[in-house]
Amino acid sequence: MNRRRQQLLTAQPSIKSIRRSRAALIQLRALLDDPPVALPTRVRRADNSSSTEKKLTIEEVAKMLNTQPFIIERIINALNRFSKTNEFQSLSQIHVHKMTRILTSTMEVRSLLFFAIMDEEQDDFVTTEGFVEFFESYLKGIRSFNHALIPEYVRALVKKFHLQHQSEIDFDDFYSIVCQDPTLLESLSKFTVDPSWFVSNDSTQEPRKPNAIQHFFINMCSEKSIDEDRQSIFSMNYIRDNASRVVFLLLYVLINLALCLYVVIYRSVVLKDHVLVIFARIGGMLLNFNCALIVLLMLKHIILVIRSSEHLRKWIPTDDHIAFHKHVARFIAFLSIVHTIAHMANFGRVAAIEKKFTWPVYMFTTTAKLGWIGPGFAPLSGVVLCIIFTVMIIGSLHRIRRGGHFQIFYWTHLLYVVFYIFLILHAENCWKWVIGPLSLLLIEKAYSILTRYSSGIGRTYIKSATIEQSNVISLKIHRPRHFTFKPGDYISINIPRIALYEYHPFTISSAPEETSYLTVHIQATGNWTKRVYQRFKDMSDKENHRTAVRIYRADRNTNGATSHEAVELQGIENNTMRATRRQREVIFINGPYSSCARYVFDCRHVVLIGGGIGITPYASILSSLMAQFRASRVVCKHCHGINYNQPGLLENNRLRKVDFIWINRDHKNFEWFLNLLRQFEEEQEQYLESNPDEHRFLDIHLFFTEIKNDERIGNVPLDLITKIWAQVAGHDIFTNLNTKTHIGRPKWDEVFRGFNTDQTETTQKDVSVFFCGPSAMGQTIRKHCVDCKFRYYEEKF
Repeated sequence: MNRRRQQLLTAQPSIKSIRRSRAALIQLRALLDDPPVALPTRVRRADNSSSTEKKLTIEEVAKMLNTQPFIIERIINALNRFSKTNEFQSLSQIHVHKMTRILTSTMEVRSLLFFAIMDEEQDDFVTTEGFVEFFESYLKGIRSFNHALIPEYVRALVKKFHLQHQSEIDFDDFYSIVCQDPTLLESLSKFTVDPSWFVSNDSTQEPRKPNAIQHFFINMCSEKSIDEDRQSIFSMNYIRDNASRVVFLLLYVLINLALCLYVVIYRSVVLKDHVLVIFARIGGMLLNFNCALIVLLMLKHIILVIRSSEHLRKWIPTDDHIAFHKHVARFIAFLSIVHTIAHMANFGRVAAIEKKFTWPVYMFTTTAKLGWIGPGFAPLSGVVLCIIFTVMIIGSLHRIRRGGHFQIFYWTHLLYVVFYIFLILHAENCWKWVIGPLSLLLIEKAYSILTRYSSGIGRTYIKSATIEQSNVISLKIHRPRHFTFKPGDYISINIPRIALYEYHPFTISSAPEETSYLTVHIQATGNWTKRVYQRFKDMSDKENHRTAVRIYRADRNTNGATSHEAVELQGIENNTMRATRRQREVIFINGPYSSCARYVFDCRHVVLIGGGIGITPYASILSSLMAQFRASRVVCKHCHGINYNQPGLLENNRLRKVDFIWINRDHKNFEWFLNLLRQFEEEQEQYLESNPDEHRFLDIHLFFTEIKNDERIGNVPLDLITKIWAQVAGHDIFTNLNTKTHIGRPKWDEVFRGFNTDQTETTQKDVSVFFCGPSAMGQTIRKHCVDCKFRYYEEKF
């Protein structure tokens, strides 16, 4: 081998004797020899400017072309090899544009360049060692890969290029292998870049601020967009699809207008009150109504009853109860300001006219004896109400509630008890408005207290905890014997050893068919959730045997606990069979409470979309579907063949198709849920074998976003490895599922178009999209649902 290499180095380069490589080499050198005049005018002018005369680093070029420095370094070395002047020793925009022209030229030129970046010895051959070194170096730079399995992945690729039987291949052999395999050809065709980088991405200059004219046109476009949105909202299609929302909102507005009109007529015509008093009374009357309504909007058990009835939920928009609760709270804040300012101004007017008391006396003392309870308690109670409501509003801000400070929101919101006490003492007729809603609320609270401490419904204990990947912990909770729920429901849990009085909502991720336990998945993002995560993590590290909780460490071993840990934990479980109830990890649960996920079984075609930990409602749904599939399985006594009882396949035969979409940053975040998906794939394959005329019931679409899908140059080696591994191993390289994992964020246009295929023709007019995840993603999905005329439901807590 060494002798042959010496001959290759001393003789005329073999690349010139190869038919395909000759044409590719001529094209490549022609592109390298192109004079600057052939480049776009903007690039030539930019290159002559002082801002672009400086040398660019490999990292800057990688940013320009939206790829990885590792690939750019290899490309530069290869181009210097083919260039007569070694002009790529120093880089500028002119050189980057030349590189762009090469990477957007013919397939032969790009294939030659890809071959050259693997030929690090530059002897016109790619050796097995060089091939392996290139792909191993590439994969080690990607955190998402299991580095222990990289040699196995590369061996599959080596076999694909026939390098297991020969120590090296030339470009002619390489290109022949690629052209004969559509998978390889498709992957290698992505070895290109966006040719418009010099238009869309100028990393060497600061972005210029728009001038006055540009601002004018930007504002015009924005106003046009707002007008279009308004037209779409008030269109007949929107009103027809959101009839319950429109009717409910119209009724709410009419009630407020009617109350306002009543106060104006009564106070101005009958009592002849001053205009400031009229404004104050309008605010007071509307506050009475809205303070009663805001309680009704959060009665969870009543909402559960409405959601359980398919007819009631068509006319009462229960899915918007949290959003409407927020809107009513904002309106109450506005009315409070109007009511307070009007009274303050009126006190000033009365003090100036009568000169009996000063304005501070009216506002902050009981001397004026204003109010129906106590000696002049109305002004002071109003001040207290303003302070309480301000604290509640601040504690409810999104940055506090979702920013890791849920406890602040929780405790400040409990001030509603004090708020309503002072509200009844403040306003003479307020109790008539709020007595009904507060009575219902009191009944709900009493029922919750009774059930949460009942061993048959709410008082239970934690059986096991699994420390998952990415700061997620799953708790397996002993299911009380009288606890019933539906897929997608959620519960509020309290762990006394974490915080004695705090209850936090979490979706049940296990199926109702699992009669012995409940499962919830908790991501450590806030103070309380971090304490839960750390408690069980430390319990495992310190081998705390005082509790009856089994701890699994999936973050250390993806298969769960190691064999050594399993033996220890089994011993712990045996010991805890003799443990007293005090030694168990007690947990109290409130619920279950319903969500829009209850509608899944009433639809024909559902699309379940989850972002990150937002997948937990659909974990319960898929687990339930899995259990129903298994319950309908029939095994022949004679041949032991598997068949399915078609009429009883699902509880509700209306559901015919499920598309499951999960978007996560890293494929490792999928691992806690992959076992269920693997089982469902196997069950579905058996079902299709027994029923060849049936279509696929479940389609899985997994996306992980750590690697961007627009890094086209840098993604070619990854694309090659993932596709070849899927061919060789028969499953996805990331998840071991039959379903391919997609890299990058979903292209929602393509995803939604896929729901209207021939296979789903019978269900495409009845598609319902369910989403749980980040609000920004939800807005994008909602827009596509409107465009496609799909029903949209979003989980909100």
